[in-house]
Amino acid sequence: MAIWNKRRTFLGAVAALSLGIGLGRWFYRPRQFDNPWVEQTATTVRRLLPYLRIDEDGLARFAQDLLARDQHALLRRATAGDAQAGAWLGQQFLLSSDFFWHGADEAKTVGYRAYYDPYKLPCANPFAHWE
Repeated sequence: MAIWNKRRTFLGAVAALSLGIGLGRWFYRPRQFDNPWVEQTATTVRRLLPYLRIDEDGLARFAQDLLARDQHALLRRATAGDAQAGAWLGQQFLLSSDFFWHGADEAKTVGYRAYYDPYKLPCANPFAHWE
């Protein structure tokens, strides 16, 4: 009887542990983004620029800044496959990042600097070298 009791206790503990891990994984699904619009923006930018290594935190900040400027319609068009909206979104991300500041080096991780607005920052030409 003592062996049966130990075996039953062991199997019960294994079953409880497995159930706990399974439920923990089911309920705790780590999401990088809280807002579905931000997640959709990040996914679209990654799809448009698959050859770049992009800083995920910077991409999330870019998406938040983009949506703060009420660009939901543009994002819907880019997600649906509109080439012009997709090109604008990719261009906006690259101009807002440090990609051109590092000589358009695709081997470096692209970090987000600030949302590019030519009216607020007109002299931010990364190709101009002031001497």
